[in-house]
Amino acid sequence: MRGSLLLILFGFTSSLLSPVVTLVQANQPAAGDLEFFEKKIRPVLVEHCYECHSAEGGEMEGGLLLDTRTAIRKGGENGPAVVPGEPRKSLLLDALEFKKTEMPPDGKLPPEVIADFRNWIKRGAEDSREGGMTLELAGPVAIAADELWSLQPIQDPQPPAVAQADWPRDDIDHFVLALHEQKGLKVVGEASPLTLLRRIYFDLIGLPPSPQAIRDFEQDHSQQALGELVDRLLESPQFGERWGRYWLDIARYAESVGGSRDVLMPHAWRYRNYVIDAINADMPFDQFLREQIAGDLLPAQNATDHDRLQIATGFLAVGTKSLNGGNLQMDIVDDQIDVTGKAVLGLAVGCARCHDHKFDPIPTADYYALAGIFRSTQTLYGSAKKQGADKAVNELLALGENVEQLIERHKDHQTQVAKINKKTGTVNKTVQALQKKLPKDWRNRSKKLREATQTKANDALPDQEKPNSADSQINEQDSKFLDEVTALEAAQRELQQLKTELKELNKSKPVDDIEYAIGVREAKRIDDTKIHIRGDRAQLGETVSRGFLSCVDIEVAKIDEQQSGRLQFADWLTHVDNPLTARVAVNRIWQHLFGRGIVATVDNFGANGMKPTHPELLDYLATQFREEKWSLKKLVRRLVLSRTYQLAADNHAENFAKDPGNEYYWRMSRRRLDAEALRDSMLAAGGRLDLERPVASPVAEVGHGEVGRGINTAPLEAPFPHRSVYLPILRGIIPELLGTFDFPEPSNPQGQRMATNVPAQSLFLMNSPFVVEQAESLADSVLKVESEPSSRVELAFLRCLNRFPKGDEVAQSLAFLKRLEQQRDNGQTDVQDRELANWTTFCHALFNTSESRYLD
Repeated sequence: MRGSLLLILFGFTSSLLSPVVTLVQANQPAAGDLEFFEKKIRPVLVEHCYECHSAEGGEMEGGLLLDTRTAIRKGGENGPAVVPGEPRKSLLLDALEFKKTEMPPDGKLPPEVIADFRNWIKRGAEDSREGGMTLELAGPVAIAADELWSLQPIQDPQPPAVAQADWPRDDIDHFVLALHEQKGLKVVGEASPLTLLRRIYFDLIGLPPSPQAIRDFEQDHSQQALGELVDRLLESPQFGERWGRYWLDIARYAESVGGSRDVLMPHAWRYRNYVIDAINADMPFDQFLREQIAGDLLPAQNATDHDRLQIATGFLAVGTKSLNGGNLQMDIVDDQIDVTGKAVLGLAVGCARCHDHKFDPIPTADYYALAGIFRSTQTLYGSAKKQGADKAVNELLALGENVEQLIERHKDHQTQVAKINKKTGTVNKTVQALQKKLPKDWRNRSKKLREATQTKANDALPDQEKPNSADSQINEQDSKFLDEVTALEAAQRELQQLKTELKELNKSKPVDDIEYAIGVREAKRIDDTKIHIRGDRAQLGETVSRGFLSCVDIEVAKIDEQQSGRLQFADWLTHVDNPLTARVAVNRIWQHLFGRGIVATVDNFGANGMKPTHPELLDYLATQFREEKWSLKKLVRRLVLSRTYQLAADNHAENFAKDPGNEYYWRMSRRRLDAEALRDSMLAAGGRLDLERPVASPVAEVGHGEVGRGINTAPLEAPFPHRSVYLPILRGIIPELLGTFDFPEPSNPQGQRMATNVPAQSLFLMNSPFVVEQAESLADSVLKVESEPSSRVELAFLRCLNRFPKGDEVAQSLAFLKRLEQQRDNGQTDVQDRELANWTTFCHALFNTSESRYLD
């Protein structure tokens, strides 16, 4: 797979590399298209279109019905409303954009909703509705709870016996090998020591091994040495940064709300740090979930622990929010139901918002039982702008000991400041009004008149007491003028006094800075929720008591009438008899280490998801996970030390013919590094990676504001040497490198990333200033550390490819460098500058090899 290094190097001198790439098949429907329709499209059609264009509503304006798949594609008098894959030919989109016609007639929908329709049509306009032009049929019948495999109780199977009894290192290997033997698959050999070392480093901490670590492991790569290495990596702070990022994908973490008003959330970073710290501490996964769902309702050991539990609930607050109107509260509730359903249960519960789930045993009543829990919860994310639909939730969670008293002191200070400012404004108006009435020379004139007034008073004195001054007369108009001058001077003195008071007041301002976080707390109004018929908030049905999914019947404490029910919901999610939570969790862990889940659809354990390839292994891991107190680190350690994990990525023709997708793990699947590991590895190679956790986030430095509305973007664009997990993530602005290498859309839970291989990625690696800078840093370091050319080549290989050069790769590299020197030796540049430039080009070429961005 590596190809000829010589070809890569010599082809790079033209600065236009032509790598072989594999394009993603455009014909395959993207995963989740029906779910996208159910969540994003159908509710809008129901709320805004069915009244005039549905059989149920009895209206067919313009001959157009929009309540069935057949009808929406056929269209009305003017032609097809929707042409799958062709947004420009879809008249419905024209109408939503207010081009030739205007729909809905009561006002244009928000831009993000119109963008959803455009995206839906572009993706093929998948539509789960059935029926002809006049009647909507019931459609597919949802599977019964007792028929869905994932809802059956978790079993505790014993490892199966295998013929090749000396092969397994762990019980896990027994389950894998048993299917190999059953399917007639021949296991490939184990990975080479350095291949395995690189795999473990990137899988556990997302960073490459150092040259010294490579040399040490080459000397001793015994299973004991491997176990000790794994233990060190598990205890490294970088483990939480690597595995925390996986959870942040699922939690749809970002630092802005998204939508057309993409308001910043400058305090979201605290939730990010909470996740990383919890994973580094190996917090039991069930506790990890409980804190994120109901941390504010759990007992705290002290003030610091109280703050940590508050921050944990950022899981429910960090999602997208449409601030341009609409039903903001129910949209936030829907987001919270969606993320808990997918992240914890592996079920698309949100699809039951408008109707009973089409495929899974989730009735609409269950959706609104959960909705009652989250409607009785106040979501605090700090939108900063008290305008539009978000003005009622423009709050944050205040942190710190005695924070209530501190807030009161701040409020009292602000009240006093406000009073002075208000009075100052009033006096200012008086001053301005008087200044407008008086002439510009009022000071000189008033002085003369006052002197004249004094002279007149002197006339009454005896002659011997009269001063030597001219006599003057003061008329009524002059007297009025002097009264206005006196009033102005008094107002100016008062204004100066107010400024002095404000200055003194600010000297006594409370110095304690209040820290804030996003999160949730109990709402002031606790209540059950009515079913929204077909998702329409204007059509309400029966009231549903707050509760959980009926397909998982578990006895937990009854929801108190005065509580939202989140605490009981957390108990229900993590109950030992819940068949989904542990299965979903261990499947995600397996996927991150093996490239594919035992259940391939890691976010969907429903009827439309894939069934497990190794159901007994999945239940065995789920059982062990719970018995080991839900320890992520213990499970990761066990998987990494299994023989299955340590297999080579070599191909085997007979195996490939039987199992081309490697569903039965007869080899290790070759995987591309994700965006963060790719960026961090380049920074590490050149010695520029700062492993210290940065303070807060660049978004916190920007502060409150709205993307595209005059915010200070300098902190977002400044050099950032820290790990990529700490990069600022705005829903409207994803860092270029991350976006190029398939960083997940942060608006939805994403348990599995795409891994495309497209020309844009190769072009980025060739032309990005960031990549060139890291190549120059690597070259500079190599030149300073080693003096011999061959040793320099070896060090570059160790830092970039994490292995020693093989065969004639050193000779190829030196020949390449010699050719570069001949091209640059024109006498116009300094020898050292030429040398650095040559080695920079060489290191840049190494960064562009497929080997540098793939794990074997």
